[in-house]
Amino acid sequence: MSPSSVATTSADESWAVDTSVAVAALDQSHEAHAVCRAAVLKHRPALAGHAAFETLAVLTRLPGNLRVDPATALQLIIDVFPDHCWLDARRQAALLRRLGSLGLAGGSVYDALVATAAHSNGRRLLSRDSRAERVYQLIGVDHQWVGPR
Repeated sequence: MSPSSVATTSADESWAVDTSVAVAALDQSHEAHAVCRAAVLKHRPALAGHAAFETLAVLTRLPGNLRVDPATALQLIIDVFPDHCWLDARRQAALLRRLGSLGLAGGSVYDALVATAAHSNGRRLLSRDSRAERVYQLIGVDHQWVGPR
């Protein structure tokens, strides 16, 4: 997805994306590129918290000629997702204390960061990560699946 292809459509709601949608929207070789690109163009979502860093990490470690150099990847992320939604220090501390009672471990901790960032900023989360859905439900973030299952 090129930065110039970001549409000027508007949405009534505020949206965010997790890494699964962000990477697919940016990587033209991804099987879900078309549907994720369309969702990004339609909703103009923010990157939710940790997803900004994770998207950069994924784009810069793709195999072979798909790999994007860090400076280019960062600029692409900034151009396509100019808006971010972060957790403030108080909410981060509250989430950390809550993780144990939710029974979250491993990668689910990062899913909780993404979900809480979207939720605390009043954003609906777009995702293709079926593994993270349980966490998104536990956190209580309104989320929508992008594309076919």
